Amino acid sequence: MIQLNLRIAIHIALIGCIVLLALPGSTVKANLCQMITVSSAYPHQASPGQQIPFVTTVSGSCTSDGENYFAVRVDLADSSSKAILSSNSTSIGYNANNFSVNVQNVATTPMSNGTWPVDVDTYMIQAGAASGKNLLNATTIAIQVGDPPLPEFQQSQASILILSVIAIPLTLWQRTPRKKNRKA
Repeated sequence: MIQLNLRIAIHIALIGCIVLLALPGSTVKANLCQMITVSSAYPHQASPGQQIPFVTTVSGSCTSDGENYFAVRVDLADSSSKAILSSNSTSIGYNANNFSVNVQNVATTPMSNGTWPVDVDTYMIQAGAASGKNLLNATTIAIQVGDPPLPEFQQSQASILILSVIAIPLTLWQRTPRKKNRKA
């Protein structure tokens, strides 16, 4: 009986070890990239319906042992509708210890005038690893589509009210008929 219980205990221990080895590890890994800088170049003003270029430069230093393949992907999305306008990637390669890459995208501006907010989402992609895709940077930029509003319409309501209060009495004062002095 003792041998049977011992055998069962050993089998349970072996099965437990196998299950633990099969589960994904929960070890703490160092950050994939120690330093990343992301910057985007784009026109700040464009015409309605115009195709405009976006160039996103990503530089950094990542832990790279030559076994995993790295790339950078940039997605452009309309901030209001969340529709993807453009998605493009550029290869870093197997050595991402020190890198600088440019990712080029093209998007078409809306057909109406106004400020156009665009989300620029930048990802580091590590193929061959469990980490896969990591968001590096998410920013929203603004592009003026068409002519900007005239400066007089950009004044605050308080400024317009104060100017109106001053201008109305002056206008009325100038229109008041004045008596002329007559000499007899």
